[in-house]
Amino acid sequence: MKKRSIFLILFAFFCLTVKAQTTINSAWEIFFKNDRTTARNLFTDLSKNPATANEALLSLSLMAELDQSGTQAFGYINDFYKNSPNPEYYLAALWGSFALNNSLTKSPKEIELYNALLKRDFDGSLLAMANSKIGAHYESIKKYTLADQAYNKIGSLDDWAITGEFENISTSGFDKTYDVLNKPQADAIFTGKKGLTFGWRKVPYFKHNKWFDYSFYSNYSNSILFAQNFVLAPEDVNAQLRIGVSGSVKVWVNDQLLISEADERNIDLDFYISTLKLKKGYNRILVQIGESYADRSNFLLRLTDDKGKPLEGLKTTTDFQPYEKETTFKPERIKPAAITFFDGELKKQPNDYLTKILLAKLYLRSDNAFEARKILEPIKEKFEASTFLNNLYIDLLSLEDNRTGVETLQETIKTVDPESAYALSLTYIDFINQSDYTNAENIVKKLEAIYGENENILQKKMQLAGKQQREDEVVKLTEKAFALYPNSSSLVWIKYLIEKEVKKNGQAINYLKKFVEEHDDYNVSKQLAKAYFDKGDMNAGLNVLQQEINNDPISVGIYRDLAAEYYNQQQYSKAEKLYLQCLEIAPNISSYYESLGKIYEMSKQKDKAIAAYQRSLQLNPNNYDAIQYLRKIQDKKDVFDYFVQPDVKAMVAKAPKLADHPDDHSVILTEEVQKVVYEYGGSEEKHFYVAKILTQKGLEQLKEYDIPYYNSQNLNVEIAEVIKANGNKVPAEQNDSKIVFTNLEVGDIINLRYKIQNFNEGSLAAHFWDSFYFTHGTAYVDTKFSLLIHKNKKFNSSFSLKPIEVVKTAADEFDLYVWKNENQKALIYEDKMPAAPDVANILYLSSIPDWQFVSNWYNNIATAKARSSYEIKTVINDLFKGKKGLSDIEKVKLIYSYITQNISYSSVSFRQSGIVPQNPATVINTRIGDCKDVSTLFLAMCKEAGINAELALVNTRDNGQNTMLLPSIDFNHCIAKAIVNGKSYYVELTSNTLPFGSFYNSSLGSKILEINQKSTGVISLNPELRAKNNSSYTTNISVKGNDMVISENNYATGAVAAMVRQSYNGLSVKDQLKKMKEDLTLSYPENEALVVKFNNLDPKISTSDTLRAYSEYSLHKMFKPVAGMSIFSLPWSFAYKANQLQVTQPRYFGIDLTQLYVGEDIIEEITLVLPEGKKIVEVLKPLNISNEFLDFSLSSKLLANKLIVTRKFLLKKDFVPAEKVQAFKDAFVQMADADEQQLAMK
Repeated sequence: MKKRSIFLILFAFFCLTVKAQTTINSAWEIFFKNDRTTARNLFTDLSKNPATANEALLSLSLMAELDQSGTQAFGYINDFYKNSPNPEYYLAALWGSFALNNSLTKSPKEIELYNALLKRDFDGSLLAMANSKIGAHYESIKKYTLADQAYNKIGSLDDWAITGEFENISTSGFDKTYDVLNKPQADAIFTGKKGLTFGWRKVPYFKHNKWFDYSFYSNYSNSILFAQNFVLAPEDVNAQLRIGVSGSVKVWVNDQLLISEADERNIDLDFYISTLKLKKGYNRILVQIGESYADRSNFLLRLTDDKGKPLEGLKTTTDFQPYEKETTFKPERIKPAAITFFDGELKKQPNDYLTKILLAKLYLRSDNAFEARKILEPIKEKFEASTFLNNLYIDLLSLEDNRTGVETLQETIKTVDPESAYALSLTYIDFINQSDYTNAENIVKKLEAIYGENENILQKKMQLAGKQQREDEVVKLTEKAFALYPNSSSLVWIKYLIEKEVKKNGQAINYLKKFVEEHDDYNVSKQLAKAYFDKGDMNAGLNVLQQEINNDPISVGIYRDLAAEYYNQQQYSKAEKLYLQCLEIAPNISSYYESLGKIYEMSKQKDKAIAAYQRSLQLNPNNYDAIQYLRKIQDKKDVFDYFVQPDVKAMVAKAPKLADHPDDHSVILTEEVQKVVYEYGGSEEKHFYVAKILTQKGLEQLKEYDIPYYNSQNLNVEIAEVIKANGNKVPAEQNDSKIVFTNLEVGDIINLRYKIQNFNEGSLAAHFWDSFYFTHGTAYVDTKFSLLIHKNKKFNSSFSLKPIEVVKTAADEFDLYVWKNENQKALIYEDKMPAAPDVANILYLSSIPDWQFVSNWYNNIATAKARSSYEIKTVINDLFKGKKGLSDIEKVKLIYSYITQNISYSSVSFRQSGIVPQNPATVINTRIGDCKDVSTLFLAMCKEAGINAELALVNTRDNGQNTMLLPSIDFNHCIAKAIVNGKSYYVELTSNTLPFGSFYNSSLGSKILEINQKSTGVISLNPELRAKNNSSYTTNISVKGNDMVISENNYATGAVAAMVRQSYNGLSVKDQLKKMKEDLTLSYPENEALVVKFNNLDPKISTSDTLRAYSEYSLHKMFKPVAGMSIFSLPWSFAYKANQLQVTQPRYFGIDLTQLYVGEDIIEEITLVLPEGKKIVEVLKPLNISNEFLDFSLSSKLLANKLIVTRKFLLKKDFVPAEKVQAFKDAFVQMADADEQQLAMK
């Protein structure tokens, strides 16, 4: 009986749990459907039931993120904490939520909660985070002693000696081995970026919050940086090392690697955990942090017991201490306790929405978009319109910097849930941007109905009143808002301005002063200082900034601001002292030395100024301001004064007329580049472009001008104007690099001058490369390229066609090279001519030593990204799951198919800003990438599968086949190559229709640079193992009256198959027939598409790269009655007409046959079934052509009542040189005439 009672109790409990869970999940489903009112009522009712109270309170807190205040959201969390017997992991999951992060300054109830946590026996990570919150609260209200007391309880290691910076463009530095590991001694010297040398150094100040932030100490961007200290342990101890970071990270203890995370993440403390062994005596802790895309570089490291509590009795020093290397201990990585907990909960209850959301929140807080997506995606597929889920996805996409995805989801929310607070807030912004203040006010009313008149609503009302010039209303609203929210930094500034400007209150500054006394907000402190400066109280303003330094002595930005004020007041010694303090904190910042140089220059300390400017340039050769200041103080000429400047006025006076250029629409009066290359690699250039408009067509061509420049360059347009016939000048309109010449008329002259400064990084920083056209599609009077280059700088130059003699002269420490040409006629366009770079005379220049340097450079920055990751491993495992015995080439094809069918291609600028590929994990997560992104993903996936693969940079055929004469990075595309059994398989990964290993004819012959250790130069792309671009047609025709009724079987391979897929894949059968009819109509206006069927059309499910099609259609009125006969032509699928190739004499350029032919080997066979009693009067004339470029044959035969005609075409070469163009044209006309032969039937 007793056993039965226990059973019944357990059964009842189980049923209750299941029922409660179902109820909670049901409420979540209602919430996911955006019925927030019903869901909130349900959760509120469930919160009153002890069995469901905790889950309901957590759910209410999450709901509050959408449409309630932070106070309300926190209230639910607080009630949950008080009610739950085990709140630990749930609080950890919500630590980054709105409920716990709506303000740095906490309410008494919030502080009470954090202090209560500290009394619980929770994992030490949660306690450390609670101390961090308490510390941040006291720091925000300038109670630094209390803040430091709380921060100190975190238990972090604080004292660090640092060294760096080492190069880390595109994460290239992460996997390198540095001397740092083997040289912990204080006198060690290392060589890093730009060849600079440095050693270990101690830092003088630290942040209050214990995060060791490299942004204060170093140039952290694209850098690997190290920190070390020595920990004295009183005895051997097995413990844990826990670290939070921004960036990639490696951690060694006693030279044993414990943690290695290549992905750059911004994560909270303790997310990476490893076991470690501290030995009695001193132990070396070494941390490597890398930044290339994380935008931050910092860490917080703790040594703890297995519960996360800080180890006691440890002492640390930054001074070198002897230590014993670790050789036997085997460290283990440990998941954060909260993630382990929720993983377990999901195994117990795999359908529990709340658990899934909380685990996803944890992953989002750890910057792990991949895992968060795996959890959220199935739910989102079920509830696509859910505003809550879409908000989580916006957080996820923001982690991936996927702005397009974010904006798309925002538009979705506005469409499917327009009355939600989130949608209303977005719509409000739209109306403000449209100056539609009436509708904006209506939106504010709706938001106020949701939130009440909170600070945000009041500020929106103030904004609207200000936009509509309702000054009295702004004043009233500000008074009301400030009375309610006196701790708002934005409101206090507006309050101050109103008191000062509107009310003329002489004590207005006291509002700012009081706020600054009570709040740690440097922006308001700067405003207070400025307010003192504006009223002439300089000392008070300076004291405000000095006090901020005292409060936060690590913040070099404050030193700079204060130094700037001293500089403006000509107190140069005080300004100098502050910059020297900046250099004590961060000794390798070029701009600090530049500022010191200016201070010394103004205080007549010429030698010190020169030394400071020189040091600035050693640290950053691209500091063009420092270059200019240094030359000026050394009494040297401005570098551009070495050039002969174009005399635009004289050009205009002598400008030719239309009569002088009757065949031209415009004429270039001058086009010149004046390029300066400095000794250590910086370069800048001026461009001059002056052209006269001769015709209306010329006006249309020149009315807009887009200056080519890139993210690694700085553009300054100095002159952009129209010079009228009477000499008047009309300024052009400019938007960044786009110039629009307004009020333009025939006969006007456009005058453009702009300056570009280059900011190359890494191994390219010391080099330059360039190209310049000396022939154009436009005639010119004068064209010149001038190069001013330091005498110690070596370079090479080469012309693509005809050399132009250079004039070289000495110019102080430079040499001046000038290439000049005059009175050049325009290049004449010819049909199917090669790309312009192949027919123009181009000057190439480069200081890059060889192509292997370029290959090594790209291998360094791109291949580094192709390392394995959790995402890569997961995708490969899923891809090969259940497919035993795969060969390597089968694996490569699966990888190719995965990328081309799952990653959308998005074209972006390749050069400069586009040289660095995205992290492959990011490409998997965002499902979008450009050519180098998908190629690098292919490389990473092949490596994970154990297959050798490489990248290849491409300069596509339309950029010329006879280019790339000197080493440069002027590539515009990227492909990949897999090497299987010694054979190379090149792949184009930007098309989702190309079969594996295929390339369009127009891609063949492109110049490529293989990225490997044996690359000696560019080669032409024509892979031996590529799929050929072939097709075959078998056509049967029956005659019905004057119509042809046709059935056709065909197959296509390579790029020909891709073209069919582009046209037909994804269409319904109805739309396929419609498309087929449209295609037929181009040649046969009267037709009817009847049937079309495909095999292997969809690449996602195709079993072969060969595409097969069957079609039925009829062509009407194909037979013309003449003298008792029916005259007709055969409907060839790939026939050409003579007018498709225009050749006039004299012909100057060859023929690019890829502009004419899309296939390589094409066979067509037509079988015409003659009607009963009918016969062919005369069969087609046969034709056989065979030359070095192609083979063509046309033959026919009669077999009973059938006419069988066979047409064969084989492309052997894809370029016809100019001297053979006419012979080729003659052959082409023969082929076209043969295709157009008419037959007679009677």
